[in-house]
Amino acid sequence: MKTKIYIVTTLVLFVTLITGCDDFNDLNVDPTTSTTANPKSLISKVQTSYSGDRETQWRSLAAYHMSIMQMVSDGWTISHGQAYKLDVSYMEFMWKSSYREINDLILAIQEAEKTPEYVNYAAVGRILKVMIFAQLTDTYGDLPYFESGAQGGEDNLHPAYDKQEDIYNDFFIELKEAAAQLDSSLALEGDLIYNGDVDKWRKFANSLRLRYAMRLINVDPAKAQSESVAAINAGVMQSVEDAAAVDHGNYNVSTSGAPEIRGNGFSQVQNFSEEIMVSCETYIAYLRDNNDPRLMMMFGMYAAYEEDAISRYNSKSSTETSVEITEEYFAKYGGIEGYAPGYFLWEAPEGAPADIWSPRYVQKNGRTVQINKFFKSLQVRRHLTRIDMPSIYQSYSEVELWLAEAAQRGWSTSGGDAKTHYKNAVFANIDELVYILEAEPNLNLNADVYAENLWNNTPDKLEAINMQHYVNNFYNGIEGFANWRRSGFPKLKPTTDNAYTDQALNGLIPRRFPYPNTEMNFNRENLEEHLDNGVNFWGAPVWWDGSLTRGVEI
Repeated sequence: MKTKIYIVTTLVLFVTLITGCDDFNDLNVDPTTSTTANPKSLISKVQTSYSGDRETQWRSLAAYHMSIMQMVSDGWTISHGQAYKLDVSYMEFMWKSSYREINDLILAIQEAEKTPEYVNYAAVGRILKVMIFAQLTDTYGDLPYFESGAQGGEDNLHPAYDKQEDIYNDFFIELKEAAAQLDSSLALEGDLIYNGDVDKWRKFANSLRLRYAMRLINVDPAKAQSESVAAINAGVMQSVEDAAAVDHGNYNVSTSGAPEIRGNGFSQVQNFSEEIMVSCETYIAYLRDNNDPRLMMMFGMYAAYEEDAISRYNSKSSTETSVEITEEYFAKYGGIEGYAPGYFLWEAPEGAPADIWSPRYVQKNGRTVQINKFFKSLQVRRHLTRIDMPSIYQSYSEVELWLAEAAQRGWSTSGGDAKTHYKNAVFANIDELVYILEAEPNLNLNADVYAENLWNNTPDKLEAINMQHYVNNFYNGIEGFANWRRSGFPKLKPTTDNAYTDQALNGLIPRRFPYPNTEMNFNRENLEEHLDNGVNFWGAPVWWDGSLTRGVEI
């Protein structure tokens, strides 16, 4: 994958010649740029920018998707979701950036369809468009789909909203047709995901089709089954090498705040000097209590030497001034954990130890390391916060979990029982951490024993499967949020007593993002019938969810 980075380094300069829109209402024409779209460069740009935009990764993935799912905790802006603090201005970022990406893809598809030799660019554009639209509708619900962006005409500033059911039905059509459209005899240049391998793109299209088919299990189980079986029979991912991953370059956001899309956006958030991110105890507890070999591959204890600990920035795992002290901390204090869910780092959780506000100390390399209050929880390991870390849009391990569920439900014709696919998923996720994300291997790893024991000791096999989705989706929190609502796992205890908690949720957990104020103010006529009894309420379920309490520990 490293060979792809050289393409990324020049991508931004090239893309500025062809596209540059700042708002959903003016996505169609930018008078300062060329009016001719280049399918190759647009698709390359979207492949990296979708996960390379720090602002969106910050205000959607980290601040809400991951923190609602009790994967991460923070002092403030990364974890609004852990306390269910309603901030619509944050939630607008995903809407606007996703429609920018979608518009670029629509332009690429429209231009590619004019030239028969560009059929692969049209097909890849359709696959990516479905993926981005799916995460958008899973997050917000009904939205403009058939009239969105360039496909609605340049004068359509108030596009109609479409029902999520209709949007999903079109996903299956688009993915089936795009997979059939791909032609191995034709070129696919500038592809940052599969380096032009058309067969892998076909597997990706079918694997996404399987993902979205499984989403319908609670609202249309017959269609969930038929689409799942069709996707499996068409051919889904078969190895870690099939994972849809894009490499990033070592490009961080500048101090001036200038746009930067080439680096890993989630890593950019963790490296940003003002932000402190630690793990949440809900996520850590599942790994720790089951002796999961991935715990120490993904997380560690970090702090600064005593003389450097005057700055909180120096103790972040992403900084070279921090020191990894996992073994020393465990030996002295007898445990490692994440931060309590529902609290910001500057608050004292219920049942907190007496010394919560006081530093703790360990010895490392003959020097004293000072662990201040914010850093008594596990952090993401330094190597997994690097700016050039790849982003995985869909993993092979995820596909094996879908195959496990299909087998458990008695649907699958792919070969292998549910337990076999489950264990394959665990092995694959460990390999993805090492060979794609470049985590340090766990030398004490016995993955087969771990997977065997966890499967045998979990009576509800759908729980066993979907808790592995929870583990897998740490770097894809948008999918984690979606699958929690679909499956009901993990069972999350709601935040109810934080001073910032939106009391309109009535003791429950948010189930979608509210629509942006721009839509409420300028497209209200089309939006109105898609609101929850006229209210832009983030506690209302989306169509395929249909529940207020699935996954909630009452």
